[in-house]
Amino acid sequence: MTSKISRKDYEAALARGREALAQPHAVAARYVANARMLELTYSNGLVFRFDPKEVPALQNLSRHTLAHAYVTPGGDGLAFGEDEAAALSIPGLLARLIPVDIARRTVAAARGRVRTASKADAARRNGAKGGRPAKADLAVA
Repeated sequence: MTSKISRKDYEAALARGREALAQPHAVAARYVANARMLELTYSNGLVFRFDPKEVPALQNLSRHTLAHAYVTPGGDGLAFGEDEAAALSIPGLLARLIPVDIARRTVAAARGRVRTASKADAARRNGAKGGRPAKADLAVA
């Protein structure tokens, strides 16, 4: 038995898809044989290279299998030819390869650079109060 979706649900799904595609996502994968590295290319031009030997799920794959790497249509999966056993999540892969503390610092730095009206208002209010308080002198024991 098939069911139909409403035009409203269809339009909402299309909008979610367009929004997802506007975010950076993987668009291509290739194995660089001379460097023995896998390379992921993102929609914003970012290229991420990594050693497949660093990923347990990829450690035992042959170079031939690695050479058939491709990104799944949603941009969030990495697969190799027709070998479904080697398919994995790109976000999960990156989470495994990038230490959490580095990722947190990078995200915090990026968010700190964002300029918004509310941040500007807060800076003006704090400036009117005399600005950031001076750091207390710490006695060395």
